[in-house]
Amino acid sequence: MVLLRVMKSRGKDPDVHTYNILIDGHCRMNELEKAKKLLDEMDSKGVLRDTVTCNIIVDALCKTGEADEAEKLLYQMLDKGVRPNHITYNSLINGYSKLGCWKDTIRVFKDMIDRGFQPDEITYNSIMNALCKQGQTGEAEKVLNLMVRGGTKPDLVSYRTLLLGYANDGNLADVMNILDRMQLDSVAPDYFAYTSMIKAFAKNRKVDGAMCLLKRMKEEGVKPDLSAYSQILKLLFQMGRFDDATDLVDQAIGKTSDPYD
Repeated sequence: MVLLRVMKSRGKDPDVHTYNILIDGHCRMNELEKAKKLLDEMDSKGVLRDTVTCNIIVDALCKTGEADEAEKLLYQMLDKGVRPNHITYNSLINGYSKLGCWKDTIRVFKDMIDRGFQPDEITYNSIMNALCKQGQTGEAEKVLNLMVRGGTKPDLVSYRTLLLGYANDGNLADVMNILDRMQLDSVAPDYFAYTSMIKAFAKNRKVDGAMCLLKRMKEEGVKPDLSAYSQILKLLFQMGRFDDATDLVDQAIGKTSDPYD
């Protein structure tokens, strides 16, 4: 606001670029109400919003869980002749995805395609995340296939989303299929992917699946730490599988080889 007062005192009217800088600053400081007041001021002074203005506000609203408000703003800007871009849509899709609103995520995605924008890995990953949150991991894998057919290469985030989705479903066969697919695509699962899956299988009391993943983790050269072992050990003790628990402790301290080898 100080900048605006200085400019006005010197007889200079702020342009869209100046407003964008100020709006972005307020958004970064979580001062959305001040950012919205600047939007209103732009309108009252006849300063036309541009795509950058749109992207700043849409992204800020989505980050605070106000994806529906962000969408309203997007269509207001469309009515004013401001053209969004794929960044605008990615922010909105990601916003709905984080809220678990998969139907809204798909709807905005379709609108993005209809308006001629090319989705990228961020777009697809957000959609897969929304579907997996709703337990629709099979549908998320279809999105991955669509992604590949469209010429976009899946990244670690793409695959990790599916892995955790299937792990939360307790589906070991599909987890292993995705791991094999990653190997073919030269995408290596990381420590976070494996430990998250092991935790999910342990939570579902599928200890053998968790142990298979621990074995695969070591085969892939990803070193498990205490948390990976402890998730499985806790469950083995609860299930009364004391011999398996003892073997796993020995593996953890390097005394024996893996009995699953």
